[in-house]
Amino acid sequence: MTRRQLNRANVLWLIFTSSQVALAGLLVAFIAGSLLFVGGRVAPMQNEAWPQLWAWPVFTVPGWLPVALAVVGAAVVMPMSVLTPAAMAPRLLGAISQAFAAGGATVLFSGLFPAETGVMPMPSGDGLFLGLHWVAVPLSLFSIGVLVIALLAKGGEHERSRRTGGLLP
Repeated sequence: MTRRQLNRANVLWLIFTSSQVALAGLLVAFIAGSLLFVGGRVAPMQNEAWPQLWAWPVFTVPGWLPVALAVVGAAVVMPMSVLTPAAMAPRLLGAISQAFAAGGATVLFSGLFPAETGVMPMPSGDGLFLGLHWVAVPLSLFSIGVLVIALLAKGGEHERSRRTGGLLP
């Protein structure tokens, strides 16, 4: 692998990681803000556990934001996986974890911010629909699938190199 390809792999990994961590970070910020400023109220149907400083929600997450971040991740995951050398296979495992966290955040956001119209009705049956956030879930699943395949393809070579002393343990 040339130095240029390695640099490209690093840039793509940084883009992927940034998009996935931003999604998970939005959820962490939302929950932390809800606990601190909205009396512990995270969901719309919850009551406040203590006096609130702000009205719920602390901030809204528009449906397009998780979708846009998931599109960025899905767009770079395949070239990132191809360009990542076997010596850096553990990086792919970390990327799988990030994609799972991002997908979980989008599932929670789609339930926290329902829409009045949509394709998928809310399980509560109150006439609302899951927010547009759910569109990011298939993109996260695509990213996870690509990463799992890449990890399976490169993990064996990484382990052989590690056992023969080609890599640090």
